[in-house]
Amino acid sequence: MKNAYSLTLCCTSMLLLVSTIPAEAQSARPEISANLGAMQFDASGTGTVPVIAVRAGVPLVSSWLVGEANLSFASLDEQFSELGTRVGVAEGQLQVQLPLARFRPYLGAGAGWLHYFNNAAGRPATSPTFSGAAGMRVRLSGRFGARAELRLRGWDHHSEPAGSSFGASAAEWTAGWVYSF
Repeated sequence: MKNAYSLTLCCTSMLLLVSTIPAEAQSARPEISANLGAMQFDASGTGTVPVIAVRAGVPLVSSWLVGEANLSFASLDEQFSELGTRVGVAEGQLQVQLPLARFRPYLGAGAGWLHYFNNAAGRPATSPTFSGAAGMRVRLSGRFGARAELRLRGWDHHSEPAGSSFGASAAEWTAGWVYSF
């Protein structure tokens, strides 16, 4: 209990300290971020693996609509595969964010392509993806910030008489550092 109290006090103190640092007024500037996290996947097997992503965002309409490009990589541990199944994702999203000075929550939706670099399952090497995201950007100074995000992604889409569905899906929990220029 004492450790939980200390951790809560430390986190609250850090949040109060960050909120007292003057933030530059919110401006519409491009940004790039490096992100690390965990991907919970359901493909030919299920599991949780590390994921790395590089994202670049450009304000499209003032500061509330952002266009973002994403490149990410993970190595899935699928059934009946001796090696990890390496996948790369290239996609774009439109994100609607609250254009506040320091904390900017956002929701996004997008599409792109997932590519299997080593495809042992006989499936198509490249498949369209559809994604949705919820996250938070935090401005730490005029140029630097942090972000945290949950991105849900589906791929290997197929339609049947009973309806359509995704053959594979993932939830990516990522955090990263942001640089605005």
